[in-house]
Amino acid sequence: MAVRDLDEVIEIEGCAAESTWTKGNFADSLNAGYWAYCLRRLAEDDDQSDELIAYCVLMPTIDELELLNITVHPSYRNKGYAQKILSIMDDVALSRSMQSIFLEVRVSNQPAISLYKKFGYEEFALRKDYYQKKALLVVEFLTELLLHRVMENNQPQQKHSKRKMK
Repeated sequence: MAVRDLDEVIEIEGCAAESTWTKGNFADSLNAGYWAYCLRRLAEDDDQSDELIAYCVLMPTIDELELLNITVHPSYRNKGYAQKILSIMDDVALSRSMQSIFLEVRVSNQPAISLYKKFGYEEFALRKDYYQKKALLVVEFLTELLLHRVMENNQPQQKHSKRKMK
């Protein structure tokens, strides 16, 4: 993500159910050196611009990563783009020896909570009066994820037999 992307980002942010970020918030994140990424659909023609599908903003620390914002354009939701971003985020964090990823999510955002749980995130705390209501603070411990990936890669491939359901 760059400053030139912010008008498009704010357009999508405005479509989010309960958007809270302003153009200034995104600009401040870029100026602070946070990691910010855009996922774009390549245009079919050179005359067209690449369409913004999703974006995220990450705040790195020495051994942790905090997901500050992840948003997918409404037209592209439920198509695996958020999963792709989370998977890439895991890989980047692991490659930099980070121990965990934190994020906050509204308790009312059940689709996001389900996705995070699918990725191994665990509820860590509940913040009252945050986001004007309540927010879950969730964490993914990357040491467990790394161990799981190593175990998966070291398992011998098993042949699966076909079984009939009764």
